[in-house]
Amino acid sequence: MDWEVRHALHYETLLTAAGGSEAKAGEAFDQAKELLDINEPFDRNYGEYARLLDLDIAAVRQAYEENVRAFGTLEGKVWIINRDSPLWPKQVSMFAYIPRFLYVQGDVNLLKQPIVSVIGTRSPSLEGRKLAYQSSLALAKGNFVVASGLALGIDAIAHKSVLSEGEKTIAVIGTPLNQAYPAEHKELQAIIGEQGAVVSRFGPATRTQKFHFLLRNRLMSALSLASVVVEDRDGGGAVRQASFALEQKRLLFFYQQSLDNHAVLWPRQFLGKERVYVIKKPGQLPGAITKAVKGIQSATKELQKIQQLELFD
Repeated sequence: MDWEVRHALHYETLLTAAGGSEAKAGEAFDQAKELLDINEPFDRNYGEYARLLDLDIAAVRQAYEENVRAFGTLEGKVWIINRDSPLWPKQVSMFAYIPRFLYVQGDVNLLKQPIVSVIGTRSPSLEGRKLAYQSSLALAKGNFVVASGLALGIDAIAHKSVLSEGEKTIAVIGTPLNQAYPAEHKELQAIIGEQGAVVSRFGPATRTQKFHFLLRNRLMSALSLASVVVEDRDGGGAVRQASFALEQKRLLFFYQQSLDNHAVLWPRQFLGKERVYVIKKPGQLPGAITKAVKGIQSATKELQKIQQLELFD
């Protein structure tokens, strides 16, 4: 067993035993790294792990056995990477709620490419479907990797449109790799795992909960240079990801027609904020993103120069 897999198995076992508390499991895992040899099989130290979590040995043993079975269900080319791995996407490391491990099925190197998320409602209008299709193709042809969340509606259109042109896409999911949500996207998830990458922050024994999809959106935003809101009439996951994008100092794009739709109010709360842009046509996306990134890089360099000069004042 590779050390990264073993470390992940140790952490996920602690997480299961701790009832899903990442804070409690993380603290115990950090203590274990100082006190124990975590390269050893977990079952050699049941007593120590039980003591760290203030649980009885039987509960820890049960959690371990459950995770061993779950890890055995992972199929295909799966990468398990931690924060110290050279494969870890560094753009994720500067934000809150950083996962201990990422589980990636497929081409892990896509995480180092310029990524743009295409997001929106599960029940798009005909115009919304068209925009999602055209936006995704424009981004792929502009040398961006299109990411989305594998949900119904806009997400599925984004993934399928890119795949139809032989391009690669990333699905950031709110379940472990050994589960698919919605169930009807099980085949699509498998195809993306073969032709692109499926990314999850959840170990294979995780019991999926509703808030996990918010963590999915937070991770997707962190991985991306920009998030493009195609259409969202219900203010669901897209509004949360839009908020995460600004919190993480990412670019955020809206279509003018969304702002012109008076039945949907939430996008207007983002207007006028830094790094928020409005475009009219999908073909404008690649150039607008590139221009915005260059502008931010230039401004950052100027700020660094000013800060250096101030040191010598």
